[in-house]
Amino acid sequence: MNQLVKLGVTALFISGVPLGSSEAISTEEVVTPEKSVLESTQTSDTDAEFLDFYKTAAVNGYNSASSQPTEALLDVPILNQMDSPHLYNGCEVTSLAMMLLYKGFEVTKNELADAVARVPLTYSNGDKGNPNTGFVGNMEDGPGLGVYHGPIFELARKYAGDKAADLTGQPFKALLEQVAEGNPVWVITTSTFAPVSSLETWQTRDGAVGITYSMHSVVITGYDSGHIYINNPYGMTNQAVDRENFIKAWEQMGEQAVVIN
Repeated sequence: MNQLVKLGVTALFISGVPLGSSEAISTEEVVTPEKSVLESTQTSDTDAEFLDFYKTAAVNGYNSASSQPTEALLDVPILNQMDSPHLYNGCEVTSLAMMLLYKGFEVTKNELADAVARVPLTYSNGDKGNPNTGFVGNMEDGPGLGVYHGPIFELARKYAGDKAADLTGQPFKALLEQVAEGNPVWVITTSTFAPVSSLETWQTRDGAVGITYSMHSVVITGYDSGHIYINNPYGMTNQAVDRENFIKAWEQMGEQAVVIN
């Protein structure tokens, strides 16, 4: 994962060229043991116990190579960033609030909005704000952009301590493993949940940073073979989106992810 010089944080692209693969990762098919193996009667007690596991795994939809369910869905509380007092550009803190609530932390989206680091949209010398440093612009009413994983991770740590983990740069499979273990995942994607062409390079006080006004933040709540399920901070619970396009958009936005274990 390329890092932005001086900051040591993820840069989405340099000179307008996105970083990260545009190809979605492939998913493994469910591997079911051969019928002759499952029905073998010449086994020891240990072998029988071993085969019972694989029978159960095949029925419950587990991949025998990784023991990860082929589908999962979590019941994460829903919040709407537009509910009063609204946060017009507050998808990132609203998504974090949903994840914290699911983990038992009493918090509101507006409490997180007040606590997150902030920077101006534009400085007096013309430099743009850096979303790796804080929320850029006016979150409540605009104009504003958003905030990347670094400040969100630090905010999550204020509540969850070492239970918060920054998964940025990890393969998408690692995010789904967290969901399978019962942990929803905060991510940066795009408003269309697919790659976009509206990428820009901003000059900030810390150097060039890639941005798009089409950025959006959601909570991954589940998955199956063809879909990713999300809590969308516009008030949609377990919204199904195309899995391949979602992964590509997440990669385009720098593979940013935060989780609370």
